[in-house]
Amino acid sequence: MKRLTLILVVCILLVGCSQGGSAVATIPTEERAALTPTPSAETVREEIVFELTLTPQAPTPTIEITPEPTATPDPFFGLNVSFYGADSNFYHIDLDQMTRQRITGMSYPAEGAIITYDDLRYVHILYVDFEGQTHEGELIVNEQDANEVMDIFYQLYLAEYPLSSVKLVDDYGEPFEDNLSMAANNTSAFNYRYSSANKLSRHAYGAAIDINPMMNPYIHSDGRVSPSNAADWVDRSDVRVGMIDKNDLCYQLFTSYGWEWGGNFRSEKDYQHFSKDLGY
Repeated sequence: MKRLTLILVVCILLVGCSQGGSAVATIPTEERAALTPTPSAETVREEIVFELTLTPQAPTPTIEITPEPTATPDPFFGLNVSFYGADSNFYHIDLDQMTRQRITGMSYPAEGAIITYDDLRYVHILYVDFEGQTHEGELIVNEQDANEVMDIFYQLYLAEYPLSSVKLVDDYGEPFEDNLSMAANNTSAFNYRYSSANKLSRHAYGAAIDINPMMNPYIHSDGRVSPSNAADWVDRSDVRVGMIDKNDLCYQLFTSYGWEWGGNFRSEKDYQHFSKDLGY
C-alpha cells in the first residue's frame, strides 16, 4: 500500500510539471512547511555578520589645521635700512656689530675718533667690472652722504661704468692707510687717516671716495705718483676707459651733487678723488 501511494505522488508531480505549474503548490501547506529546512542559528549569524561587513561606514570627518605662518627672518636685525627704490641690491644701513668689529683698529681707531659709528653708514651696491661681470660692492660713508652715494653708484651700474673692485680698505690689512687698496685699483671711501700731520682727510669723515685709483692716480707736487704702479696712467691726454675727466659720467654725477673733484686741485692732482664739505 505504501508503495502505491508513493507511485501516485510521483505521477501527480510529473503531471504538474508538464502543465507549467509548481509541484510544490499541490502539496498541502503543512507538508510544505515540513519539507522546508529551518536555517540554523550559525547560518543566521553568518548572514548578519556578512550584512554588517558590507554596510559602508561613513568617513570620519577630519579637521584641517592651518599652520601658523613662519616669521620671515630680518636680515638686517632691526637696524635702520634704506633701499634705493625697489632694487634691494642697493641699500645703506647702520653699522652692525660685525662691521664695527671689522673696521676697528683698521680704518676706525679703537679710541679718540671724533666721528662715531652712528655717523657712518654701510652702503651695499652692485657694480660692473672691466670684463662686464656684475659684482657686489661695499662702501662706508657719512650718513649725510648715504642717499646720494647710493644714487651715484646706481647710475654708474645702469650705465655699466667699469670699476675694478669696490671693497672696504680694511680688506687689505693696512691700518689707516690705503696704499694697497689703491695699487689694486680698488674704489673705497671711509678711512680714518690724516691728509697732513695735523689735518684729517675727508675720508676720515666718510665724505670722500676714490674711484679706480690706479687709473686715476694722485700726482704730488714733487712729481711722485700714488699708487706707485700708476705710471702708465699719468698722461691724461690719452683717455681710456676708466679714466676720469670732465666729460666722464663719474665726474658728472658726483659734481651734480656738489662733490669736489681732485683733478681740479691746483698744486697737486688727485684724479681718483671726490669729496664733499660736510661742515666738520
